[in-house]
Amino acid sequence: MPLPQALGAAHLAVDLGTSCTRMRGPKGASFEGASMLAVDIQAGKIVAVGDPAKAMAGRTPPAIETVAPIRRGVITDFDAATRLLWHAIGRQRRGRLRSWLPPRVVAGVPAQATEVQQRAVEEAFEFAGARSVHLLPKVTLAAIGAGVPVWDATGTMIVDIGAGTTEVAAFAFGNMVAAVSSTTAGDTFGEALRVHLQGEYNLALSAEAAEEVKISLSRAAASGRNTRVEVRGRDRISDLPKSVTMSAGELMQVVAPEARRIAASVAAVVGKCPPSVADDIVGRGLVLTGGGALLGGLAEHLGRAVGMAVHLVDSPQTSVVDGAVRWLADAGTPSGRQPLLAPI
Repeated sequence: MPLPQALGAAHLAVDLGTSCTRMRGPKGASFEGASMLAVDIQAGKIVAVGDPAKAMAGRTPPAIETVAPIRRGVITDFDAATRLLWHAIGRQRRGRLRSWLPPRVVAGVPAQATEVQQRAVEEAFEFAGARSVHLLPKVTLAAIGAGVPVWDATGTMIVDIGAGTTEVAAFAFGNMVAAVSSTTAGDTFGEALRVHLQGEYNLALSAEAAEEVKISLSRAAASGRNTRVEVRGRDRISDLPKSVTMSAGELMQVVAPEARRIAASVAAVVGKCPPSVADDIVGRGLVLTGGGALLGGLAEHLGRAVGMAVHLVDSPQTSVVDGAVRWLADAGTPSGRQPLLAPI
């Protein structure tokens, strides 16, 4: 056993997402919560972290501010991100008898992140107490976590739809052949739904309330297009409470334009691939991961827009952190030293 591990150093697999941070450590230790914290502005103290902070968004008094330090998969508020990670890593280390050595971190970043953005992630983890930081493209980790046969000679494609970004990548022989990033993602779906409710029903909702309606309609879509959900909000004209019912079929109408935008990213990646890899992808179809992939009707609309089969994985929300765990498990094997798994 290597000396650092023998002395108690842990390895942490991390998905630092726009909406949710997921972290898995040794012996089943884990952290999962919203990428958000609430801060007392005057005292500079953290009031809440993760889901409790998210529940406070839009409801805090002037002295307390909620901060979301991750946007479109990269850090936009370094200090807040460091404090978020410090809390999450601290949760991992507490409860371990030999936790005095800082952990080694494997984390994902957008495939097209700049060097400055990558360095910000590394330094945030280091300031939060990490011993070392190993970065890999999120879409690569998502592919590994989803069980995509990236080592095959046959070309494969993955579409990872997060809250802030959608990444489309093609793989062959363990290499990322081409990749494209788009801002059409989960947050975009929620905003499109909010605009739809304003235009069709004169119903005003906060971004947080629109997100809850999106989730409810997505669940209802599994029961059929005609399944209806009650939506409560504020009438934009009278400012009085108002209630309407919206069908899952309407959600699919909202989804359709967003699916076409993602389809354009798929077409762009296919266009960058060698002809043989492109032919493989057209024959195999694409694999859909990420929390945004669960939006009701999206997979069907995307399949029609690209003219290919779309395969939704079993646990799309956890594909990135699952991939980081698998990378840690396989890093010492011959396959773990192939180009696909090399750091950025």
